[in-house]
Amino acid sequence: MFDALCFLIIIFFMSNSSGSLYMNIVVDGAVANSFEAFYAFGDSYVDTGNGGYMGPPYGMTWPGHAAGRPCDGRNQVDHFAMLFGLPSPTPFKQMKNNESVGGINFGRSGGGVTYAFGYTPLDTQVDEFEALVQEGVLLQKHLSNSVALVCLAVNDYSAYNSQGSPLGVPELITTVVDGIALNIMRIHQLGIRNIIVADLVLMACMPYITASVGYAHCSHNQTLRNETTQHNLLLERRVNLLNQELAGPSAARIIIVDQTKAFWYLMHEGASKYGFADHPLSPCCTDKEDSRIQLCGNTDSEGRALYKVCTEPSQRVIFDGIHPTDAAWKAAIHLYSSVSGYTRCGPKLNTWISQRQRL
Repeated sequence: MFDALCFLIIIFFMSNSSGSLYMNIVVDGAVANSFEAFYAFGDSYVDTGNGGYMGPPYGMTWPGHAAGRPCDGRNQVDHFAMLFGLPSPTPFKQMKNNESVGGINFGRSGGGVTYAFGYTPLDTQVDEFEALVQEGVLLQKHLSNSVALVCLAVNDYSAYNSQGSPLGVPELITTVVDGIALNIMRIHQLGIRNIIVADLVLMACMPYITASVGYAHCSHNQTLRNETTQHNLLLERRVNLLNQELAGPSAARIIIVDQTKAFWYLMHEGASKYGFADHPLSPCCTDKEDSRIQLCGNTDSEGRALYKVCTEPSQRVIFDGIHPTDAAWKAAIHLYSSVSGYTRCGPKLNTWISQRQRL
């Protein structure tokens, strides 16, 4: 999409143009009103209600019924919001009279950087954000004291792996990462200085991949592993570049939360500490026949469930074929915020939060 020189030129132009169980986990250092508001962009790992209705068993842990999240309960947006001392941001499609209390969530299930499976991509989500800024709904002082999360890309690689593309893997990785970086620049240019970006989900360990081996181990598929490794390396280079180039009075503060490392840890060495030891790779919700087809939430023509659900979602890392459980998201936020080594391009998240200067 862009080589390194073109990328630097674009940056220059834009920057100058204007052992414990789950219930015992404590996310240390959450400070009420650490930010004014929270804005989220991404895919189903972010979506809290824009993607439409999701029936049972989604929402079974919290709030007890389906709540627009592909999860048994809260997802990372909800847990990040609690860390920031804010309410979960209002889903964009549920806004009324352009009013939001704790920010706005633009994320859409199925979304990618490219059009992937045909769902709302990242640049369209940022377009929606930009329109609210241009209309004066969101003001610069407010945005400069707010924080944004950008989390997506698995759909881009999944679509490529299942459907093919004229692009090769290296070209796809460059296209996806540069798309993320360019939209981070747009978010910054529109007023948000504090930005969290997640690296790639651990595709090789996800149940939609590991079902073929009975969830016994992560896949050794080299394409999946190469996509994840190279995506993360390029993303780190781009974010370091952005932090250097988007400097000055409105300097960007961009940090990567290491989603790959966090979920590897929760599925392996950290499984016992966080209460996942008995089922580190097995999902909670599967189809009744344990085949590779993901039917969680699906029913037949007479309304009978085509899926089965575990009794303790808090003991599983993944709820269905790819979406983490409420318990796993809470554990991941704890790693990002309170344990060194789970963020890149900056310190652990609590330190990053405390170092910001309110404007």
